[in-house]
Amino acid sequence: MKPIEARGTLRMLWWLQLAVALLPVLLLPGELYRLGEHKEWVSLVFFVVGLSLLFLNHRPFQRFKHAVIAVGQARQSPQEEQKAAWQQLMHVRLQALWFACLPAWFAVVAKILGLEAPVMVLLTFATLVVFWLYRTPKQLMVNVES
Repeated sequence: MKPIEARGTLRMLWWLQLAVALLPVLLLPGELYRLGEHKEWVSLVFFVVGLSLLFLNHRPFQRFKHAVIAVGQARQSPQEEQKAAWQQLMHVRLQALWFACLPAWFAVVAKILGLEAPVMVLLTFATLVVFWLYRTPKQLMVNVES
């Protein structure tokens, strides 16, 4: 796999994973269960727990960062090492994006429980921010035609 093909695959997988993260929030029906007067407290607890799920992204992001560095170093090496580095980056990023989906999926549970809309919006936005962090850096896209 050439670096340009790997970039295209990474881009396509990123968008596909983003759809997997956000479509349940948009498509699943809301408020199947009514919580009554305890709605505000449960919403607050759900929001805090959902944001704490972002801390699970620390180790996957570290692995992703090291894989990006390895690709950058492999750009000047033989084709076989470049191919292995790009494949490792794809593998590490795909695993990390599963962790990035957790806040949005937690927002789906909040939607099903009928919790307040800001909880769902903020958890979904948190997922978008983490997905933005897992983009392929532009520095890897310069001069990869060779």
